[in-house]
Amino acid sequence: MIDFFVSYAEADRDWAEWIGWQLEEAGYTVRLRAWDHELAGGNRVLAEDQDLSVAERLVAVLSPSYRLSPETRAHWSAFLRDDPAGEQRRIIPVEVAAAESGALLGNLSSVSLVGLDRTAARRAVLGAVRETRLKPSRTPGYPGRKAPGFPDRMTGGRGLARDTKGLIFLLGVDAVFFVAGAASYTGQSVNSGDLWRALAMIALFLVTLRSSGRWLRRRF
Repeated sequence: MIDFFVSYAEADRDWAEWIGWQLEEAGYTVRLRAWDHELAGGNRVLAEDQDLSVAERLVAVLSPSYRLSPETRAHWSAFLRDDPAGEQRRIIPVEVAAAESGALLGNLSSVSLVGLDRTAARRAVLGAVRETRLKPSRTPGYPGRKAPGFPDRMTGGRGLARDTKGLIFLLGVDAVFFVAGAASYTGQSVNSGDLWRALAMIALFLVTLRSSGRWLRRRF
């Protein structure tokens, strides 16, 4: 027995070989025409028939060319006959170019590689042939922008949060300090106090900026 027979139209040979390579690297046994049925002196038709008869599942490389190929139709129809309801997942449709799958193949869930980069496409192929549930390995993130409407821990459900009050206070101090500094500016030597007021203003601004960043992260 072999794990997968890769069925493809000749126009999609590059895709078929790439998919076959990913599957073999993952430890599966694979047969496809370009690698196994075109050996000099061999009988391609008999070789394909033998591999189709022992393959557990078929990977159908879907494209406009695949749908029009009588040879590929013979491939997938043999598997569809044995598993018409798709309960055993004997056919794995992998779309490499946008195309209609037809009435029969269109009833089977497919995986699309269209527009994916190499890493994402490999992940999609191996995920498609996996025989386990699609449950992720990590806890899904909360999909809402904010948590449900429980009382705010920082306010007890009344008034502004403490961090909001603190940020408003800092902004007020910034404004007062700026006005006072502008009014007392002398434009004279560094010993006049202008430099020290400027340094204090910069320090206060950095504190306010950091507090603003924390306030935004807590809400967004």
